[in-house]
Amino acid sequence: MEPYRPISCDLHDHLEIACLRRLRLRVELADGTQVEGRALTTVSTAAKEEFLRLECTDGLRELRLDQLHAISALDDGSGFGRIVLSE
Repeated sequence: MEPYRPISCDLHDHLEIACLRRLRLRVELADGTQVEGRALTTVSTAAKEEFLRLECTDGLRELRLDQLHAISALDDGSGFGRIVLSE
């Protein structure tokens, strides 16, 4: 896998809000796959990589932030729709 590339603070803020509100998200990954789950928290590793932790129907998933393409809130009244994190 490529070296980790931090995402912008603005985009990180959207993820933090989703986690604080425990929103259900549809996450589009850079490879075209999609994951749906409840946003729980972001975590950092000793290697300075950051991950979004989701509670999915098949268990917990951790998605590396620089591999996220877009997120969409699935809960009504979430305050945001689809946000593109990378081009």
